[in-house]
Amino acid sequence: MSDMFRKSFRIRQLLLWLLLVWPLAAVAQVSESFVRLSENADGKPQALEVAIARYQDRQGRRVDLVGAIHVAERDFYQALNQRFAGYDRVLYELVGDPDGEELPASPALAVVGLMQGGMKEALGLTFQLDEVDYDQPHFVHADMTAREFGQRMAERNESMFGTMMQLWAMSVAAEASGAQSSNAMLLRVLLASDRRQAFKRVLAESLVDQQFFFEALSGDGGSTLITERNIKALEVLEAELRAGHTELALFYGAGHLPDFHRRLVGEYDFEQTRVEWLTAWRFGAESSR
Repeated sequence: MSDMFRKSFRIRQLLLWLLLVWPLAAVAQVSESFVRLSENADGKPQALEVAIARYQDRQGRRVDLVGAIHVAERDFYQALNQRFAGYDRVLYELVGDPDGEELPASPALAVVGLMQGGMKEALGLTFQLDEVDYDQPHFVHADMTAREFGQRMAERNESMFGTMMQLWAMSVAAEASGAQSSNAMLLRVLLASDRRQAFKRVLAESLVDQQFFFEALSGDGGSTLITERNIKALEVLEAELRAGHTELALFYGAGHLPDFHRRLVGEYDFEQTRVEWLTAWRFGAESSR
């Protein structure tokens, strides 16, 4: 994987973080998700957990949907690296070309570097691309290139700005219906005795709540951001299954997984056989970095 691909990934993921997390603080009701908050005996959130869901077809071929969280504790990524070693193929998301040529440096990269450092310090977490070992022969890119992504958005008359406005409108509607406002959640952080932990809880709640928004961007009508990229990933999955691979992981952002679930069960005749939960973030005690 080229350095430029890693850098461009970080730019996109930070933009998506701002696009898909910060507007979500106002959501109150969510559908079933592949991300959840676990609670302690007192009913207080103690961890953000991400699902690994297993599917099997009548031929005995297995596909695991592995939820990706782009910032998490180091031991979460270490656990994923150990699991990934046991698959025939690991199909992963990243809009771009992993083997692409280096591009001229952009001033935006410096800004991204500063934001990365700030996020890591603010949350006490690490970045997915720094921790997951993508440079392995059984890792397969299963996403659009940047050119494909842009062309498909143009064909659908979509734009990132339009998507952002759609999400913003939904967050405003949710807030108007009585959900906790983003200002109230920010106040929780500012007044907390441990602002890092309060900040992590607010963001974790937002990540869980994002399912409501991703549902609006998935399905047959859907969007390039979710539906079209999922279709591309499943085309790669089909090719790997035809090639004779029987143990596969589909490693994608957790917001993509409900649509993958529906398609695997409804279109590919797979059955979900189990769901495991891995801890991505812990609250309270200092996290492992």
